[in-house]
Amino acid sequence: MFQKAFFKEKSREKIIATMEEEGFSPKLIKDSPNFIYEPHNHPETKYLVCLEGSMKIIINGKEYDFEPGDKLIVPGGTKHSAVVEGNGCTFLWSEKVIEK
Repeated sequence: MFQKAFFKEKSREKIIATMEEEGFSPKLIKDSPNFIYEPHNHPETKYLVCLEGSMKIIINGKEYDFEPGDKLIVPGGTKHSAVVEGNGCTFLWSEKVIEK
């Protein structure tokens, strides 16, 4: 689930509090430009929020421009990959197994 600008104009503290309320434990990640996440999947659901910079994320063949304020939830078992763009990307990352 990709939500463009979901957290736009929200403070980092508010974003973290929201993620924690949803049962996630966010960590700050800073990736360098051109860093590549090769295609993969895993049982955990990922929850990402872009804070600075950008990356192209591909989920099941669909491409998303992940930019500041964007929220992305990748369900467990979903194939995905990403390429960090020109200025790098700083984002909040968390994962957990969600029982169906």
